[in-house]
Amino acid sequence: MLLIHAVSAALLAWATLGLTPTRWLLAMLLFYLGCRLLGLAVPRVRVYAMRVEAGARFVPWYAYRIVAASLDVAAAVLDWRSTVTPAVVRVSLQTDDKRLITLISCLLTLTPGTLALDYLDKVLYVHVLDSRSADSVQHAVDEIEQRLAGWIHPPGEFS
Repeated sequence: MLLIHAVSAALLAWATLGLTPTRWLLAMLLFYLGCRLLGLAVPRVRVYAMRVEAGARFVPWYAYRIVAASLDVAAAVLDWRSTVTPAVVRVSLQTDDKRLITLISCLLTLTPGTLALDYLDKVLYVHVLDSRSADSVQHAVDEIEQRLAGWIHPPGEFS
């Protein structure tokens, strides 16, 4: 897998050097389609293409979540009538994968208004700026966990 990644990265860098953004995007699209077609014969390439898809879906989704959380925090700070109730919320995780738990904790900490504090026995303790609904925190963490699991462990992946 590392060899496939290194060779494809070197070929892409060489082929796309000096291209305009539109042509670069077209080259990436053609590379992706090539990976999908090659993935019909080589399962490892199919898994690689599936990871690219999952990453391409996750990054804009998470960027949107960052912007939305930033606006929520700004609204809470600027509205002098609102009362903020910070708290530490206990959130259960489904996974035992340490990489996934670390990524979830880092992404929660990067999100404005939240801070991952501790992890113990499939339970993550998260400090939230507004704790009116602990269920919404659990739902948000479940969504992050599900999307990251789809990226790290796509369906059809081998050990």
